[in-house]
Amino acid sequence: MARLLAIAVLLFAIIGGALALLWPRQQSGLVLYSAVDYGPQVAAAFTRQTGIPVHVIDLSTGALLAKISAEGHHPAWTLAWFDGDMAAAALDASGLLERHSVPSLPFTALGHSLVPADGSYTPTGLTLAGVFTYHPAAFATAPSRWQDLLNPALAGAVGMNNPAISGPTYPILAAMLAQAGGWPKGRSFVTQLIGAGLRDYTKNANTLAALRSGEIKLALTQSSAAWFVAARDPSLRVVVPNPSFALPSVIVVAKGLSARTSRAVARFIRFASSPKIQKLRMMKGNADGYYWPLIKGITPLHHLPSLAALHVVHLDPQVWGPRESQINAWFSAQVMNK
Repeated sequence: MARLLAIAVLLFAIIGGALALLWPRQQSGLVLYSAVDYGPQVAAAFTRQTGIPVHVIDLSTGALLAKISAEGHHPAWTLAWFDGDMAAAALDASGLLERHSVPSLPFTALGHSLVPADGSYTPTGLTLAGVFTYHPAAFATAPSRWQDLLNPALAGAVGMNNPAISGPTYPILAAMLAQAGGWPKGRSFVTQLIGAGLRDYTKNANTLAALRSGEIKLALTQSSAAWFVAARDPSLRVVVPNPSFALPSVIVVAKGLSARTSRAVARFIRFASSPKIQKLRMMKGNADGYYWPLIKGITPLHHLPSLAALHVVHLDPQVWGPRESQINAWFSAQVMNK
């Protein structure tokens, strides 16, 4: 028995020593939850340049946010990349994000304005919440204002994603509420739109497919999805309503990382923001490549209009983020009862 005990102790010591040797290597890697099309390409380029492994989990925005929330204070992720600072603010309010995680970057003035005071997420690009995509032949006068969505000629012919399913769609719903007076006052506008036959779909691809098939006359989607499709279908037009509403992409960092991993994360964020990698993001990012950079000296894809020509409003994510569950539940109930 004593001999067996001695052997067991020896084996334990050997295994423990081996794990101790392996642990630092494991800690040198990152786990990226990505809901942006270019996430895997950026991760692969980062590993090639730095030697730091990045394990990428590709998810839709809604699934990504649900997974982070489900893991809670025992995260299996290191950093996450998705569209929507409102969702990031909600995660921060739940105590799941590392604050003061924004590295020093040459932000534009707009980029600086999108960085939260507590540094709980890094803005990495800008799209717009809710632009109008349509066939010009369907309209004598093109819709250009939010109130145009209530035109009787569009009854039953406006489509958008369901925000309870599509993560980047809640900011579009928030935008509609905000331009109509906020919450709860703006509910009347959304209720009228639903009552007029608003159609809801699961994601941008479905909403835009319904437009191209003639099932609807106007698609209300995130700007990146709209311009991506319009660049490939010359029969479509994209109009930015006045006002338009900011929808930044963001990187968030899991709370409680080791100092070593935190340094690797900061390195990844700086790498993702570099001119060379922003070009990769635009060229390889499919729809997600259609964004305005927030770093000085970088030009967006030529399909995008000048931001200076647009009236862009940034809704306070600290106010609208925590309201998401309540507002999405209200919207879903209205759609189900229409």
